[in-house]
Amino acid sequence: MNKKVMLASVALFSMLLTAACSNDQADPPAETPPAVVDSGGTGQTGTSEEQPPAEPQGEDQPADNAEVKPIGEPAAVGDTVDYHGTVITLNGVRESEGDEYLKPQPGHTFKVVDITVKNNGQEPLVISSALSFSLTDSSDLNYTVPITDDVKMLDGTVAPGGELTGEIPYEVKQGVKGLQLSYGDPMKEGRAIWAVE
Repeated sequence: MNKKVMLASVALFSMLLTAACSNDQADPPAETPPAVVDSGGTGQTGTSEEQPPAEPQGEDQPADNAEVKPIGEPAAVGDTVDYHGTVITLNGVRESEGDEYLKPQPGHTFKVVDITVKNNGQEPLVISSALSFSLTDSSDLNYTVPITDDVKMLDGTVAPGGELTGEIPYEVKQGVKGLQLSYGDPMKEGRAIWAVE
């Protein structure tokens, strides 16, 4: 009788141990397939639709659901350019008649560009709206930056991994053609350029 009780206890213990082990292993397979799918590019579609997009975006760092253009490739309003780890988006352009203290000359308007700068580098990034950016037209005329209360200026220091959004106004003649916004660092090669129309 004791042997039967002991055998039943051992069988029950074995079943409980097997069930506990299978429960412990149930969680890792749920996490493991996405890693296999990411590295091989194939696998179950059920889990790959939820987890793998996070890994490729991490590898392509600048991808925030928008195509990032390299330096030298033509860009337009709405485009993002990666300038040596500084990722800049020209969000939009608006016109302004200034504020109660400062208005554009007759026949001119303030073109206000809205920009987001993300620092993907390892060092703090100093952004100066007057020194980092410039606006030119088809005759290479360089426009000045007026100071107006109508604008939240894009000036400041961006920590690594951080971003800064702001605006820069330029006083331009109404109807001027070939406006281009550019960003550059004198210590780095090339400039990021957007067509502003």
